Amino acid sequence: MCGPTAAGKSALADVLAETISEKFGEWATTLVVDSMQVYREVPLLTNQGRTRAAEMVGIVSVADEWTVAHHKDHSESIISSLSADLPFVLDAGTGMYLNAMLLDIPLAPKAPAEVRANAANLAVNATNPRREARRLELDLTGAPERGSIWGTRKSQMTCDATFLYLRPERSELDRNIAVRSSRISRDGLWEAKRLIGSGTLPNPSARTAIGIKEMLLVASGELHSNQAEEQIAIRTRRLARRQIRWFDKLIRNLPDTTPHIVLDTPKEASAPHIKHIVHDILEG
Repeated sequence: MCGPTAAGKSALADVLAETISEKFGEWATTLVVDSMQVYREVPLLTNQGRTRAAEMVGIVSVADEWTVAHHKDHSESIISSLSADLPFVLDAGTGMYLNAMLLDIPLAPKAPAEVRANAANLAVNATNPRREARRLELDLTGAPERGSIWGTRKSQMTCDATFLYLRPERSELDRNIAVRSSRISRDGLWEAKRLIGSGTLPNPSARTAIGIKEMLLVASGELHSNQAEEQIAIRTRRLARRQIRWFDKLIRNLPDTTPHIVLDTPKEASAPHIKHIVHDILEG
């Protein structure tokens, strides 16, 4: 199950996993593929709420660094322990993490801290500072040029999978984002205050993440909660657009033999409809 933030993936992934459990008479595992939901101190700020237990949620401190390589290694360890006869669910919002897990894509080496700091300084005025900094990191460490992760050929899958891509209409997605942003600005403040009170300094990626950044500013008195809600909504809408572009490209680059279904309206993405889809997939 993949799609942009606030699309409703978690709820439908839970329905999907429960349907698999009913079909096989065993507990079906859900693995969350999200770069922020791994942090245990910020469940509200990173939208970890769901109706069914899932793996890869709240497993490390927000102070610890987390990378795509960490996520891939931990997920593969869990997957290797599962029954080969029982399907499992990936609830995926972070595209690069999903690509690393399911597609035959080599990961670039991690640069030393001093190299990363130097690259970040050199890239500060770039159009896309984060992307340029990563390019400079690889250049400064002498890593070979990898080119585009999409390439010119169809990507190769590392395991059998069926993709359910939840892609709501823009107006529906924006309404969901508004509701989420309001909830974070209302209920997430105590998590930010607890981080400050405990002296827990989030790692650089988490510190600038949507919701965490704004509510830390509110907790420290540097931003009003209404401003935080507006900024969270703006940044989340931008993130959702980028995620849609990523997953659109991912679907186009899947092998021709990989089944995929795009659900683009609230009706199509309803729980009963998902159950019918899952039953059809399992029977097929």
